[in-house]
Amino acid sequence: MEIIEGIILKQINYKESSKIIYLYTKNGLISVLVHGSNKLKSPYLNLVRVFSQVKLHVSGKNLKTLRDGEVINNNLEFTKDFDKYTYILHLTEIIYYFSGHDHDHEKLYLFLNKIFKQLRLTDDYIPFINMAELKLLYLLGVQPMLDKCVICGSTNNLTFSVEDGGLCCELHKENAVFQKETITLLKSLYYYDFNNPQPISYNKNSLMNLRLLIDEYYEYHLNYRSKSRKMLKELISY
Repeated sequence: MEIIEGIILKQINYKESSKIIYLYTKNGLISVLVHGSNKLKSPYLNLVRVFSQVKLHVSGKNLKTLRDGEVINNNLEFTKDFDKYTYILHLTEIIYYFSGHDHDHEKLYLFLNKIFKQLRLTDDYIPFINMAELKLLYLLGVQPMLDKCVICGSTNNLTFSVEDGGLCCELHKENAVFQKETITLLKSLYYYDFNNPQPISYNKNSLMNLRLLIDEYYEYHLNYRSKSRKMLKELISY
């Protein structure tokens, strides 16, 4: 018997009455078969909900099988607001997609717990979604350079270039389109420290531009575009 703790990112039906759930844990992605969880009287209904943080007792090697478990946080409030649900679905889709990447899963899992805590506590949740996406770039090895020009190292009059992977000065800004307010917000989220939290200041325009920047960065440097991005576009029209 093994005990695993994780956040459920995805579930799929298995045969007539069961599900396979995919949990993100400190060891990466783990799949667990939950027998009978599609039945209305199943004792496991609360253990298969997407976004829930759970602790499970499992057996088996390749496809583990649930024996017992408990819900740590059901995060049901994430599903009651369609906008919030769409943003969190977007984030969990990204985590799931890159879960096979060789990075520090324990660090990401602990950080994801902090993000989910903030999503439970605040109505101003969008910056924390963006924060998770930006910090994930570091773990994936494609983090942007945010302290100087990526071409010459200058620190004056910088703008942001997706193609060049960071800030560019006046002489090398051919591909740079994102300006000061967006860069300021990007930096505040990228360097945000939960041990020393500071207010996040932004306006609607900079938040919208940051959403566009993140999407373009993931697509250009990681060849990735989330399926839920289409829903985000419809929600906020960026």
